[in-house]
Amino acid sequence: MLEPVTPSEGWPVLHLFLTVDHGQVPHLPPGAAKDLADVLGRWQESTQLHVFSTLGHKSDVMLMAIDPDLGKLRALQTEVQGCEAAAALELTWSYLSLTEAGEYVTTGEQYREEMAAKGVTGEDLDTRVEQFVERMATYVDHKLHPQMPEWELACFYPMSHRREGDDNWYSLDFTERKRLMHDHGKSGRAYTGRVLQLVSGSTGLDEWEWGVTLFAHDLADLKDIVYTMRYDEASARYAEFGDFVIGIRRSPTDLVAEVGLDRSGR
Repeated sequence: MLEPVTPSEGWPVLHLFLTVDHGQVPHLPPGAAKDLADVLGRWQESTQLHVFSTLGHKSDVMLMAIDPDLGKLRALQTEVQGCEAAAALELTWSYLSLTEAGEYVTTGEQYREEMAAKGVTGEDLDTRVEQFVERMATYVDHKLHPQMPEWELACFYPMSHRREGDDNWYSLDFTERKRLMHDHGKSGRAYTGRVLQLVSGSTGLDEWEWGVTLFAHDLADLKDIVYTMRYDEASARYAEFGDFVIGIRRSPTDLVAEVGLDRSGR
């Protein structure tokens, strides 16, 4: 057994995008589609694996896997690429990122200063700070160790902060960046209960700076939240976006049928 390879903070997130070569499907061995479904089903029992069929030309399948161990994510990729259906599958894109708490989380001391400036003192101040620290510990834990829901739809896209002329995010001071991100987050919170997001960092790990995965029940909510948040200054002035991919959650068995891997009845 290989030793686990785990980061000191956060969990790795791997997105795999696969395209079906329908010309190769008739040449697959009997049971090839079932073999892939079985592989995905086994991995869903041992790690957090979300399976989607996707719409459009960018891919047919999106797999999103979250696990503390990079080696397990590599093993998942190996099994998918080595299954009996592999001759009809092409890994056309992938994305690696790492869950993170975020740079702009308010600390207990900062909260204490904010409350003191509002006139809160004594035991009341201590109690409020203690409760705040407990809430933030839970918040950070959910960010670093997410358990994503099995909602029907997912949208994945990568993004980076712009670094051009006067619109250089990294030339702003911390206070201004925190203000902009607070306003940006406020827009997103209007969709609480309708859209849940996982923003994982990928600076130094992949081509962009973040990978964003949105989960929703309604396609309209995915469209609306992205549209709404683009009016925020943090997005309008300082954000660049990559391709968007939309996936429909499927069981492994339903997936291989929907993408045409078992159309020959094998």
